[in-house]
Amino acid sequence: MAHFLRKVAIIGFIAVNSPVHSGKPADTTLPQAVRQAVESAQAGARNAAGSLTAAREAAEILAGLDPVMRERILNTAMTTATAKPSSR
Repeated sequence: MAHFLRKVAIIGFIAVNSPVHSGKPADTTLPQAVRQAVESAQAGARNAAGSLTAAREAAEILAGLDPVMRERILNTAMTTATAKPSSR
């Protein structure tokens, strides 16, 4: 998604500054808006990459454990993830 947004921003920037248009656009904040969109897309991509790295590291740690301990950890994680929060 971030890659797509970046491409759209680049295409939009090229279209706005192309010689087909008679001059600069009246709205001068457009390049800043494009820049902000690209920065937010890049931040999202960095967050996703960090999550994938953490998941890979967790899988490597679990793979190194003995089967009994791995099963205990996975059962505890599943119980915690599926438990409904108690209402106060």
